[in-house]
Amino acid sequence: MATPTPSTNTPQRHLPAFSSPAPRSVPHTGATTGMMNYDSPAMLNMLNEGGGALGGVPMGGVNMDISLSQLGIPSASAMGRADEAERTRRLHNIIDTLKQKPGRVSEENVLVLCTRLGIHYEKEGDNGYILPVGESNLLEIYFRGDEVEKIELQGGFDIHNDSIGFAETGTKVLTRNLQPLPGQSKMNVTLERFAENLEKLVTLDKLGSPQNGGVSCYNAIAGVYTSLRKLFEHEKKMALTVLEESTPNRSHRAEREVLCKKSGRPRPNTGDRLGLNLEYWMDRRHIIPKPRTKATSSERGKEKMDVDSQEQSEYPEDDDDMKINRVYSLTLECEPSPSALYTPIRISDDWISDAIERPTDANDANALNNILLNTPSIDWQEPKPTFLEPPASTGDDDAMNLDAAPGRLPNIRFVAKFNPPLVVPLTTYISLYQSVGVEPPQDFLATTFVGLALRPNELDPGMTGTAGATTHEIRSTRSALVRDEDGNEGDRTHNLSLYIPKMEYSRRLESLPFAHPKQLVEILPILRQYAFTTSLLQNSFLKMAEQKKTPQLLTPPIIRNDNPSESPLQLDINLSYTPPAPRLTLRIPHPSSTLSSDPKTTAAPSAATPASISDLLSGLLSDTDTAGPTVSHASLNVTLDVHANGKLIVSEQNVTEGRTVGEEDLDKVQEVEARIKRVGKALEVCGDLGIWGEWLRREASRQ
Repeated sequence: MATPTPSTNTPQRHLPAFSSPAPRSVPHTGATTGMMNYDSPAMLNMLNEGGGALGGVPMGGVNMDISLSQLGIPSASAMGRADEAERTRRLHNIIDTLKQKPGRVSEENVLVLCTRLGIHYEKEGDNGYILPVGESNLLEIYFRGDEVEKIELQGGFDIHNDSIGFAETGTKVLTRNLQPLPGQSKMNVTLERFAENLEKLVTLDKLGSPQNGGVSCYNAIAGVYTSLRKLFEHEKKMALTVLEESTPNRSHRAEREVLCKKSGRPRPNTGDRLGLNLEYWMDRRHIIPKPRTKATSSERGKEKMDVDSQEQSEYPEDDDDMKINRVYSLTLECEPSPSALYTPIRISDDWISDAIERPTDANDANALNNILLNTPSIDWQEPKPTFLEPPASTGDDDAMNLDAAPGRLPNIRFVAKFNPPLVVPLTTYISLYQSVGVEPPQDFLATTFVGLALRPNELDPGMTGTAGATTHEIRSTRSALVRDEDGNEGDRTHNLSLYIPKMEYSRRLESLPFAHPKQLVEILPILRQYAFTTSLLQNSFLKMAEQKKTPQLLTPPIIRNDNPSESPLQLDINLSYTPPAPRLTLRIPHPSSTLSSDPKTTAAPSAATPASISDLLSGLLSDTDTAGPTVSHASLNVTLDVHANGKLIVSEQNVTEGRTVGEEDLDKVQEVEARIKRVGKALEVCGDLGIWGEWLRREASRQ
């Protein structure tokens, strides 16, 4: 029986000087196959033989030039060749990956992209091409040198419903894809955005190909979109009835109310992406940018200005260069999915009845709850399943072909893509998946809100094992302009600190399958909670480098302080991300306790903040004049919860007078409650913690 091999961690003290690396269980012999044994007497006699030389070494010497092949070890040259082959293989993989990149905008690269996507193009004139993107889309593109002169999209979702206007808005999106971004040179414009949209159209067409049953994904998505649009128009009419006729921007305000508080706003082709979208949140919706005008000197320029004016009249946020009104949306798409595991797509416009609202039923508990909450009961309907048509008969073997059996359902399901992706707590993430009848992905990553939303390129605090053990802190420095009552402006530096006592594990929502549009409408209030919270904290704590990669974010720049004698103002924010509602607590010095600060200043717009923010906040200020001498006060503290639909509820505050216990004057109680609500309303309007903090100091100084 062989002795066991000792562990590699155990020191061997009594092995001979030239011990063999072979296991100790191998018997010692003078020679082994492919291995020289230095422990054998024969080997020692050979090395010390006095009758000649061995390998060029004088008699009695030890030959140290024994080849590695004699020792059973691959030679260095062989290992080098292996490494060279591995490097070559990796280099070819990198080259293949780079070949998939579409490259810069040029006629040649566009044609190469079409070939890679399987689009067979046809020449049109001297400088144009016709690109049939599957059976549902037709793309015409004309070049002037290596620049795209004209591009036009036809078909798509408009085949199902002309009122969608997919081709018209899609043409504008594809045109922007081939133009330089702000501050980008024409030489550096790539085809990446254009290729992404073109590939999306090809994928949708392939899902509806005859090989997959021939069910049109375009018609299915258009049916869902049409029903959501019907609901949106009804809710917009209801919102208009509440607003007075003289209200400025009345139509826009009604639309944004539905977008952020009701069922969302359906809209085709927004930003740089093709697709039918359901917009569900907008930052600073109360701020409506003024129309911009462009001076032109040609008839072509005049036409372009007219088009821009039409866009402005319909969606003012599209012409917002400062990107104050950042929009969160869901893009409606399709993806492969076994029909036996999940409800497949259905082609129908009847997801909701023409009456929109269901008549009140006294026996319906949900109807009674809706009456109490002042919310209507939407009359959703269940369309009939969409079955695949059996393929044409090919012979007697069709009886055994399950794919040819009647009554088959398409192996395709609806999916909503988040734009941008949304970070939510893990428990909320699981709850959202369960609400649509799908098991969430089984990943066990210890990711947190801080790592995913505020520090995406750094090691996540959850990965270090310190989540929950200590209070995590994130610091940031921003500068905000302040304006006194005389209109004089100056800048003040803010040092912000975000404290997270409990690190709630979180996930990034990038897509969510759904079987019925009502599932999306039902989860919108929850999505708005975290969209508002994320945007609010990213504006203050996301690193500048990351904000530059996300041009839609409002990024107040760091402004040099011209008054170095004024010390920075410290703002402390505590975050609790635990469901059911994120909680924020802001702590800021009282104006009377900061000698270098003017107690009569309030936040004014920075270089990236519109003057309308300051105007709106001024309207929220109380009319009470400052009375009596200024005395030292404790710091200002405000705690508020972000509830469904992004509604802010102030739970604690010491900025304004609170309600006295046993107060019987109803008018006084209502006045105090209005002041407290105004504290939360100010943050909702400005959407910036620094500006809000300056407003709180101004409000406190007026008490």
